[in-house]
Amino acid sequence: MRQRKIKKALSRIANNLDLRPIYFLIVLYTVIRWLPFGIFGWLQNEDGLMEWGSVALLILSAINAFRLQKQSQQRWERLGWLLLLVLFCLFIGEEISWGERLHGAGIDAIRSINTQGETNLHNIAVFQGKGLLHLGWAGLGLVLGLAGFVFRTAPLIPATRLTLYFTLPAIWYLGFEFCRKAGECLITVANHQEIYELLIIAGLYLHTRSWCRKRGISTRIFGTG
Repeated sequence: MRQRKIKKALSRIANNLDLRPIYFLIVLYTVIRWLPFGIFGWLQNEDGLMEWGSVALLILSAINAFRLQKQSQQRWERLGWLLLLVLFCLFIGEEISWGERLHGAGIDAIRSINTQGETNLHNIAVFQGKGLLHLGWAGLGLVLGLAGFVFRTAPLIPATRLTLYFTLPAIWYLGFEFCRKAGECLITVANHQEIYELLIIAGLYLHTRSWCRKRGISTRIFGTG
């Protein structure tokens, strides 16, 4: 009887989950991974299509957060959406190294300790060397992916159906960091960080879009219809 209840509960959870992250990873690693002409690398490498896709989704998420904070009636909720807006803008700036590759201006003090020689904080050598970046993404993924099971109606917390967008990347980041420190693994874990950043950011975008729709707010970039 107990096992039947557990299976029923797990089945109910699975039926209520957005499974697209799993489908995405299956297609990526079983089909696209083996395409010729370096297509997989072009998609997921630094400055690849996935990184720029992440930037685009962050911009859309920031727009949604701005619209939500304008409409929110409760002060704490407005502050929460405003905080998310600021975080989205910070993520955008970090992803594009604050536009350094476009205008060429940067901070030499940061460049000198940056693994990419650019002006951004997330690639500072000490963060990379100690695994703080990967552990930070893992922690963020676990919080965003599991908090919805506790705070089911909180507007700032992603719904439980979006949990795979966050928990799958969290597991990958933890595995990657373990393999990096151990120096060897039974399964080689390549640095496919942009793939899992994209999943987390896609989950955040879907979260903000969902709340815009609940509040009757248009998610169009241009126009209000």
